[in-house]
Amino acid sequence: MAEVKDAQDVKLDEAQVLAYLKANPDFLARYPELLETLELQHTTGSAVSLIERQVEVLRGRSQRLEDRLAALLENARDNERRATNVHRLARTLIRAPTLAAAVLGLQQCMREDFGIEEAWIGVSPGLLKRSDIEGLHRLDADGAVARQFENFLRTKLIECGPIGEARARLLFPKAAVLPQSAAVVPLERDKNLGMMVLAARDPERFQPRQGKLFLEMTAELVAAALRAKLVS
Repeated sequence: MAEVKDAQDVKLDEAQVLAYLKANPDFLARYPELLETLELQHTTGSAVSLIERQVEVLRGRSQRLEDRLAALLENARDNERRATNVHRLARTLIRAPTLAAAVLGLQQCMREDFGIEEAWIGVSPGLLKRSDIEGLHRLDADGAVARQFENFLRTKLIECGPIGEARARLLFPKAAVLPQSAAVVPLERDKNLGMMVLAARDPERFQPRQGKLFLEMTAELVAAALRAKLVS
């Protein structure tokens, strides 16, 4: 029983010392000689002074803060580049004189600014009568594309992730290298204008749980450009 009591006393004393040091952070400054006698065990097994350990801890904390700051700055630069690229896309679509120019501008901006090699647009057959514009297609209800994307056309929810070979060949038969990932996005979900598919060779470019803001903004811009050209 005495041994148990002694152990409890040691724990109590340690707790009191800890509480006292927290309440008096200048204690070691008032008794600097303790800094020369206190030792801490290093991860290598050797003993180091308290000052050396404090320097080590502060250096590690400083490095973590620097890494965090670097990550924040990189994210800020990425957001700035993305905003600039979206602005360029909007300007390109607005200035496009024809449907063909709008589709071509979309494809160029996707490749040059966003690393997205392929872009496909399907429009409701009641609105699109032409079939001679590369990358712009009639989305017939009984067509092959409608059958492949039946679930999407029913829910009209953005889909991101790997694209199967059958779908890739159906949408991009002329692609030198078939895309490995894609985003399927509705155009004017409420008015059923059609759908847009952006596809990339990078299998990680589009992922199921990625953010959808960029895709939604792009769809709005494309839909507005199409509406303007379809009625003109």
